[in-house]
Amino acid sequence: MPKIDHLTPCRPFLHPGEVLREARNYCVYPNLPLVPAHLRAPRKQSPGEKRAWGTLSSALDKVSRPLGRAATSRLVDNRLVNNPLSRAVGNIAEGLSQAQENFEDAVDDAAERMMFGKPMEGDWTSMAGRFHVQVTNAGGTPRHQAITDRRLFVLTDQATGWRERPPELELAAQTALSNIAELRPRPRTTFPRGRFDLVFVDGSWLALGCSFKDDMEALIAAFYGR
Repeated sequence: MPKIDHLTPCRPFLHPGEVLREARNYCVYPNLPLVPAHLRAPRKQSPGEKRAWGTLSSALDKVSRPLGRAATSRLVDNRLVNNPLSRAVGNIAEGLSQAQENFEDAVDDAAERMMFGKPMEGDWTSMAGRFHVQVTNAGGTPRHQAITDRRLFVLTDQATGWRERPPELELAAQTALSNIAELRPRPRTTFPRGRFDLVFVDGSWLALGCSFKDDMEALIAAFYGR
Protein backbone atom coordinates (compact mmCIF):
# COMPACT_ATOMS: atom_id res chain seq x y z
CA MET A 1 0.00 0.00 0.00
CA PRO A 2 1.50 3.40 -0.99
CA LYS A 3 2.48 5.65 1.89
CA ILE A 4 0.22 8.67 2.36
CA ASP A 5 1.86 12.07 1.91
CA HIS A 6 1.32 14.15 5.05
CA LEU A 7 4.03 16.72 4.31
CA THR A 8 2.34 18.40 1.33
CA PRO A 9 -0.97 19.21 3.14
CA CYS A 10 0.98 20.79 6.02
CA ARG A 11 3.17 23.12 3.93
CA PRO A 12 0.48 25.79 3.31
CA PHE A 13 0.24 26.26 7.09
CA LEU A 14 3.93 27.10 7.59
CA HIS A 15 4.94 30.58 8.69
CA PRO A 16 7.46 32.55 6.60
CA GLY A 17 10.91 31.01 7.06
CA GLU A 18 9.57 28.06 9.06
CA VAL A 19 11.08 24.64 8.26
CA LEU A 20 8.87 21.55 8.19
CA ARG A 21 10.80 18.66 9.73
CA GLU A 22 8.21 15.87 9.68
CA ALA A 23 4.46 15.27 9.30
CA ARG A 24 2.49 12.08 9.91
CA ASN A 25 -1.09 11.02 10.43
CA TYR A 26 -2.95 12.03 13.57
CA CYS A 27 -4.70 9.16 15.34
CA VAL A 28 -7.05 10.20 18.15
CA TYR A 29 -5.94 8.17 21.14
CA PRO A 30 -8.69 6.02 22.74
CA ASN A 31 -10.06 6.87 26.16
CA LEU A 32 -9.10 10.55 26.14
CA PRO A 33 -11.24 12.43 28.68
CA LEU A 34 -14.30 14.20 27.34
CA VAL A 35 -14.02 17.97 27.32
CA PRO A 36 -16.58 19.45 29.78
CA ALA A 37 -19.63 21.07 28.23
CA HIS A 38 -18.74 24.55 29.50
CA LEU A 39 -15.42 24.41 27.61
CA ARG A 40 -16.88 23.16 24.33
CA ALA A 41 -17.36 25.60 21.48
CA PRO A 42 -20.58 25.39 19.42
CA ARG A 43 -20.15 22.93 16.58
CA LYS A 44 -19.79 24.49 13.14
CA GLN A 45 -22.58 23.65 10.72
CA SER A 46 -22.21 23.61 6.95
CA PRO A 47 -24.88 25.37 4.84
CA GLY A 48 -26.27 21.95 3.89
CA GLU A 49 -26.61 20.93 7.55
CA LYS A 50 -28.37 24.19 8.39
CA ARG A 51 -30.90 23.64 5.59
CA ALA A 52 -31.49 20.04 6.69
CA TRP A 53 -32.06 21.01 10.32
CA GLY A 54 -34.39 23.82 9.25
CA THR A 55 -36.50 21.41 7.20
CA LEU A 56 -36.59 18.87 10.04
CA SER A 57 -37.60 21.54 12.56
CA SER A 58 -40.47 22.69 10.33
CA ALA A 59 -41.68 19.10 9.91
CA LEU A 60 -41.62 18.50 13.65
CA ASP A 61 -43.56 21.70 14.30
CA LYS A 62 -46.31 20.54 11.92
CA VAL A 63 -46.78 17.11 13.49
CA SER A 64 -46.50 18.30 17.10
CA ARG A 65 -49.80 18.98 18.85
CA PRO A 66 -50.42 19.97 22.50
CA LEU A 67 -52.41 17.60 24.69
CA GLY A 68 -56.09 18.30 24.94
CA ARG A 69 -57.59 19.72 28.14
CA ALA A 70 -59.19 16.40 29.11
CA ALA A 71 -55.95 14.44 28.68
CA THR A 72 -53.99 17.03 30.64
CA SER A 73 -56.55 16.95 33.45
CA ARG A 74 -56.36 13.15 33.73
CA LEU A 75 -52.56 13.30 34.02
CA VAL A 76 -52.65 15.98 36.71
CA ASP A 77 -55.37 14.29 38.76
CA ASN A 78 -53.75 10.85 38.73
CA ARG A 79 -53.93 9.88 42.40
CA LEU A 80 -51.51 6.99 41.98
CA VAL A 81 -48.75 9.33 40.86
CA ASN A 82 -49.41 11.69 43.76
CA ASN A 83 -49.49 8.91 46.35
CA PRO A 84 -46.55 9.31 48.87
CA LEU A 85 -45.90 5.54 48.90
CA SER A 86 -45.69 5.47 45.09
CA ARG A 87 -43.26 8.37 45.10
CA ALA A 88 -41.06 6.66 47.74
CA VAL A 89 -40.94 3.41 45.76
CA GLY A 90 -40.11 5.37 42.61
CA ASN A 91 -37.26 7.20 44.36
CA ILE A 92 -35.76 3.94 45.63
CA ALA A 93 -35.95 2.34 42.18
CA GLU A 94 -34.35 5.39 40.60
CA GLY A 95 -31.55 5.33 43.18
CA LEU A 96 -30.84 1.65 42.56
CA SER A 97 -30.79 2.22 38.81
CA GLN A 98 -28.36 5.12 39.18
CA ALA A 99 -26.10 3.07 41.46
CA GLN A 100 -26.00 0.26 38.90
CA GLU A 101 -25.12 2.72 36.11
CA ASN A 102 -22.33 4.23 38.23
CA PHE A 103 -20.93 0.76 38.97
CA GLU A 104 -21.00 -0.19 35.28
CA ASP A 105 -19.28 3.07 34.33
CA ALA A 106 -16.55 2.44 36.90
CA VAL A 107 -15.98 -1.10 35.54
CA ASP A 108 -15.78 0.26 31.97
CA ASP A 109 -13.30 2.96 33.03
CA ALA A 110 -11.09 0.42 34.80
CA ALA A 111 -11.10 -1.90 31.77
CA GLU A 112 -10.17 0.95 29.41
CA ARG A 113 -7.41 2.09 31.77
CA MET A 114 -5.93 -1.43 31.79
CA MET A 115 -6.11 -1.64 28.00
CA PHE A 116 -4.90 1.82 26.99
CA GLY A 117 -3.20 3.23 30.08
CA LYS A 118 -3.62 6.71 31.49
CA PRO A 119 -4.25 9.13 28.59
CA MET A 120 -3.70 12.53 30.22
CA GLU A 121 -2.14 14.27 33.21
CA GLY A 122 -3.26 17.73 34.24
CA ASP A 123 -6.49 19.67 34.67
CA TRP A 124 -8.28 21.75 32.03
CA THR A 125 -6.23 24.85 32.84
CA SER A 126 -2.93 23.01 32.21
CA MET A 127 -1.09 23.14 28.89
CA ALA A 128 -2.18 19.58 28.08
CA GLY A 129 -5.79 20.34 28.98
CA ARG A 130 -5.88 23.48 26.84
CA PHE A 131 -4.28 21.65 23.88
CA HIS A 132 -6.90 18.89 24.12
CA VAL A 133 -9.69 21.48 24.28
CA GLN A 134 -8.34 23.23 21.17
CA VAL A 135 -8.27 20.01 19.13
CA THR A 136 -11.77 19.07 20.29
CA ASN A 137 -13.26 22.49 19.60
CA ALA A 138 -11.73 22.63 16.13
CA GLY A 139 -14.26 20.01 15.05
CA GLY A 140 -13.94 17.96 11.90
CA THR A 141 -11.60 15.00 11.83
CA PRO A 142 -7.94 15.47 12.87
CA ARG A 143 -5.78 14.25 9.97
CA HIS A 144 -2.18 15.47 10.23
CA GLN A 145 0.34 16.37 12.92
CA ALA A 146 3.60 18.08 12.12
CA ILE A 147 6.90 19.05 13.72
CA THR A 148 8.68 22.16 12.47
CA ASP A 149 11.74 24.01 13.72
CA ARG A 150 9.36 26.19 15.79
CA ARG A 151 6.25 24.26 16.83
CA LEU A 152 4.06 21.18 16.81
CA PHE A 153 0.68 21.58 15.15
CA VAL A 154 -2.38 19.51 14.28
CA LEU A 155 -4.61 19.94 11.21
CA THR A 156 -8.26 18.92 11.12
CA ASP A 157 -10.38 18.16 8.08
CA GLN A 158 -13.77 19.90 8.04
CA ALA A 159 -14.94 17.95 4.96
CA THR A 160 -16.80 15.35 6.99
CA GLY A 161 -20.00 13.47 6.27
CA TRP A 162 -21.12 10.67 3.98
CA ARG A 163 -20.38 12.54 0.75
CA GLU A 164 -16.78 12.33 -0.45
CA ARG A 165 -15.26 15.73 -1.19
CA PRO A 166 -11.85 17.42 -1.22
CA PRO A 167 -10.24 18.00 2.20
CA GLU A 168 -10.95 21.29 3.95
CA LEU A 169 -8.00 21.57 6.31
CA GLU A 170 -7.82 23.99 9.22
CA LEU A 171 -5.34 24.49 12.04
CA ALA A 172 -6.76 22.68 15.07
CA ALA A 173 -4.06 23.30 17.70
CA GLN A 174 -0.44 24.30 17.99
CA THR A 175 2.24 24.78 20.61
CA ALA A 176 5.73 26.20 20.44
CA LEU A 177 8.65 23.79 20.84
CA SER A 178 9.70 25.84 23.87
CA ASN A 179 6.49 24.67 25.61
CA ILE A 180 7.36 20.99 25.10
CA ALA A 181 9.53 19.24 27.69
CA GLU A 182 9.70 15.97 25.73
CA LEU A 183 7.92 13.66 23.32
CA ARG A 184 7.80 10.40 25.21
CA PRO A 185 7.37 7.21 23.16
CA ARG A 186 4.87 4.75 24.60
CA PRO A 187 4.64 1.86 22.11
CA ARG A 188 2.32 -0.90 23.19
CA THR A 189 1.94 -4.54 22.24
CA THR A 190 -1.73 -3.93 21.42
CA PHE A 191 -3.46 -1.26 19.31
CA PRO A 192 -2.47 1.46 18.91
CA ARG A 193 1.31 0.96 18.87
CA GLY A 194 1.97 4.51 17.70
CA ARG A 195 1.24 6.20 21.03
CA PHE A 196 3.49 8.92 22.39
CA ASP A 197 2.99 11.47 25.14
CA LEU A 198 3.21 15.19 24.49
CA VAL A 199 4.83 16.37 27.73
CA PHE A 200 4.66 20.09 28.50
CA VAL A 201 7.00 22.17 30.60
CA ASP A 202 4.33 22.60 33.30
CA GLY A 203 4.42 18.82 33.93
CA SER A 204 1.10 18.06 32.24
CA TRP A 205 0.93 15.65 29.32
CA LEU A 206 -1.45 14.28 26.72
CA ALA A 207 -1.43 10.98 24.82
CA LEU A 208 -1.20 11.46 21.06
CA GLY A 209 -0.98 8.74 18.49
CA CYS A 210 -0.15 7.59 14.99
CA SER A 211 -1.52 4.55 13.23
CA PHE A 212 1.89 2.86 13.19
CA LYS A 213 4.95 2.73 15.42
CA ASP A 214 7.36 3.94 12.70
CA ASP A 215 5.27 7.10 12.17
CA MET A 216 5.48 7.87 15.88
CA GLU A 217 9.23 7.28 15.89
CA ALA A 218 9.70 9.59 12.88
CA LEU A 219 7.93 12.45 14.68
CA ILE A 220 10.01 11.97 17.83
CA ALA A 221 13.24 11.83 15.81
CA ALA A 222 12.26 15.10 14.09
CA PHE A 223 11.57 16.73 17.47
CA TYR A 224 15.02 15.84 18.75
CA GLY A 225 16.64 16.89 15.48
CA ARG A 226 17.85 13.45 14.39
